Amino acid sequence: MNIEKIMRFPYCIIDILPKRVPDDRSAAYSKVERYYLSEPQINALRRKQAEIIIKLSCYNDIQLSTDNGENFSKSAIPDDIEKQFVACVGTKSLYIRIESPECLITIDGCDTYMTVYSSDYKLPEFIKHIASSVGLFLWKD
Repeated sequence: MNIEKIMRFPYCIIDILPKRVPDDRSAAYSKVERYYLSEPQINALRRKQAEIIIKLSCYNDIQLSTDNGENFSKSAIPDDIEKQFVACVGTKSLYIRIESPECLITIDGCDTYMTVYSSDYKLPEFIKHIASSVGLFLWKD
C-alpha cells in the first residue's frame, strides 16, 4: 500500500460530533476536545473507536501500524486492536490498513477523530453504520 497515494483518496471523518464545527465556534470546540482528550473520557473514546475496527474485522482483514505506515502487522486480532487504541494518546498515532477495498484509517493520539481514506464509496457507508452503533458519527468534509 502506497500511503501517500491513498491519502489522496476521498476521505471522511469518524468523530464525536455529527459535522464540522463552524470556525466561529472554535473556542467552544477546543474546550470540548480537551474534555474528551482527558481521563476517563479518552479511554472510553478509544474503546469506542477500537470497537468500530474490531467489528469491521469481521468483514475485512485489518492490519495495524504504530510507525506511520512503515510496517504493518499481520491480521490483527480484537485484543491487539483494543490495546493499540487505548495506547494511542498524546504524540502516538495508529494506522489501520484494509487491502480490499483499499482503505487507510488514521488516528493521532492528540485528536478525538479518525480519518478514513478509501478508494471505495461503499466501505465508508458501511463504517458509518458501525460508528453509529457505538455512538460516533461519520461525516464527509
